[in-house]
Amino acid sequence: MSNFDDNAPAGWYDDGNGGQRYWNGSMWTEHTAPGTVTTTAAELAGSVPAPEATAPVPTGAPKSFIATWLFALLLGFFGVDRFYLGRIGTALGKLFTLGGLGVWALVDLILVLVGAQRDKLGRPLEGYAKHRTMAWIVTGVVLVVSLVINGVNAANRVDDVSPAADAPKPAAAASANEEEGEPEADAAPAPEPAKPAVQELSVVETAFGKDLDSDTWWYAVVLDNPNPDHVFPSAGITIEAVDANGVILDSGSEYTTILQGRTVLVGDFFSVGSGTIAELDVRGPTSAAATSSPAAETGSFSVSDIATAQEYGWLDVTGKVTSTFGEDQELVTVAVIARDAAGTIVGSDFAFIDRLPAGGTAQFESSLWNVENLPEGVTFEAFASL
Repeated sequence: MSNFDDNAPAGWYDDGNGGQRYWNGSMWTEHTAPGTVTTTAAELAGSVPAPEATAPVPTGAPKSFIATWLFALLLGFFGVDRFYLGRIGTALGKLFTLGGLGVWALVDLILVLVGAQRDKLGRPLEGYAKHRTMAWIVTGVVLVVSLVINGVNAANRVDDVSPAADAPKPAAAASANEEEGEPEADAAPAPEPAKPAVQELSVVETAFGKDLDSDTWWYAVVLDNPNPDHVFPSAGITIEAVDANGVILDSGSEYTTILQGRTVLVGDFFSVGSGTIAELDVRGPTSAAATSSPAAETGSFSVSDIATAQEYGWLDVTGKVTSTFGEDQELVTVAVIARDAAGTIVGSDFAFIDRLPAGGTAQFESSLWNVENLPEGVTFEAFASL
């Protein structure tokens, strides 16, 4: 490849060793394929055994970066970008969830902008190196304009606040002793029983790994609230990715109400770069942030009927969540983790339930599992949270 023209368009080219390698328009990628097999006259006569057939080289031009970016920016909520890339299974999941209520659409847009998105054949998008700067600038302008418009609309919205009328206080009836002029003896208040001390949250388990299809890292954190009569409302949890030298490579924030028992938080790191995560540092609220809420009055979630189904090389995980809350719960988050045969967490994902009726049941679906990246004997668990 020493005489290769650097201005050649993206495509498969001879690597000089009898095979083929993919050129994305600006640099050589790690995608390779065997060369074309020829058959000699001697082989046709049967004197020499013919070589085994090799896998065909993927045909067709790679998908356009410009088209994928525009689809992800403007129509990402409907999964148009994934339909364009040929990922039909996940595109349907994205369509039916309206882009995962915006989270999935945002993640896909970021993957396109950082050059991590691939088509169904695993090929990078054509024209990324040439157009990525323009794409970042336009995306930033669109986001800023959207924020300005939303801010102006919020400022013009006038909420009528009705002052609460002071409720009249009933006059206290005079006691018979006061009418007779006899002072009433003050009764000594009964001592209150001592309340048990609120215990701190504990981190039961952490796991992380690199997504083989992109430069992102996934993480999973299992927390335990040992207090049967206390919850942590709107708790802010920070998960920091730390390398072997103690350097923080990236961090993520989760906000949730931590109920009694186990709570699982999952997410992704997008800015680790060339670093390697060695451990996770989890920071959350102290016991002082706990609020009294007896378990019998609070409500809880339970998960059942977890099942899997494979389509186009991707695995869909489904299940049902049942609520014991006395009110409907909206935007319930379902964290899904995969464990290998030894019980180690080897992957994570999340899904949303738009509305979970009071005392009712709703189904969830997680559809971002690449079968090739899952070990044998993998099992799945799911945890619902507010």
